[in-house]
Amino acid sequence: MKYFIFLAAALAPAAAMAAIDSTRYAHPHGDYTLTYPSDWKRSMGLQALLVRPPGPAGRDASVTLESYPLGKDSPATPESFEADLRADVGRIKKLDSEGTAMVAGRKARRLALTTTAVLKTSYGVPLPGPRRELHLIFPKEGGRFYVLKLVGVGAAFEQAVPEFDRIAAGLTLAKPSAVPEK
Repeated sequence: MKYFIFLAAALAPAAAMAAIDSTRYAHPHGDYTLTYPSDWKRSMGLQALLVRPPGPAGRDASVTLESYPLGKDSPATPESFEADLRADVGRIKKLDSEGTAMVAGRKARRLALTTTAVLKTSYGVPLPGPRRELHLIFPKEGGRFYVLKLVGVGAAFEQAVPEFDRIAAGLTLAKPSAVPEK
């Protein structure tokens, strides 16, 4: 019994730290909420939210949530987005795995890719490992869809995968608005 009490007392702070160690971002229009590690840096794009790990890993890995389509040249459907990803397979990318997952209560396509070409920095220095991508593609209402992706190189990618999975598990989307019957 004493062992159980000691174990419970030892684990309680760890559970509390896990709860404190994350930040929740709510989209200004209420489209989604995303929870990510508190020490990660957040930035916004036109229709995207980007989070990066701290320190040097932040240069080599990032998680992005993007809303599609972005414009007339953007893929209009989840299927066309996936087809665009697959267009480079066998040429400059390798398909590592594919499957399905649940994200925000929706069935998502999960694709993992590795760039087979050697990538270099703007100074011509080879990156510390192949560029790897992990994409979760899932529908939204009104003909729109989201892509949650992890992109990185080397050890930074591997270290970010567990956080990416937690981000995907904690993502929530707004409920569709009720359409009045006529």
